[in-house]
Amino acid sequence: MNWKLLPSLSTRKFLIADPYVQGAILRRVGLYAFAAFAYYVVVVFFSVCISENQTPIADRLLTFVDDAITWLPGLLVLGPIAAYDLVTMTNRFAGPICRLRREMRLLVEDQSPHELYFREHDHWSDVAEVYNELRLEVIELRRELASREVGSRNGEPPMD
Repeated sequence: MNWKLLPSLSTRKFLIADPYVQGAILRRVGLYAFAAFAYYVVVVFFSVCISENQTPIADRLLTFVDDAITWLPGLLVLGPIAAYDLVTMTNRFAGPICRLRREMRLLVEDQSPHELYFREHDHWSDVAEVYNELRLEVIELRRELASREVGSRNGEPPMD
């Protein structure tokens, strides 16, 4: 599934900024949710089966299903809400790193037209400041190198 096609309600263009990182986090949380669900089912099942020894097994299973029905709607409602909240929260650190990666590629290709800024509530804002300093230094070094190359082609002695 291409998660980038899902629009976000925030200022980001996409719901998921980094499918690899955020997908791994979502899968891990899903695994924990499944483990908690399985634990709850086992505990409720055995508590119903052990507590009512005199009733037939079919009645105990109906009691178990009746107990399960009371919490299942909450799980079905809260699960997607929790997943959406997790994705939007992880966008605060995954989004800036994706933007930093894109800007670094542009800088390598000598196509870095502007400084890097992150959104107001994003993490890693100190990384943007360091990147911008590095970007300016790389641009300045490239200008110096270009002027030396032009000078050497024109027969000028190299500058120290």
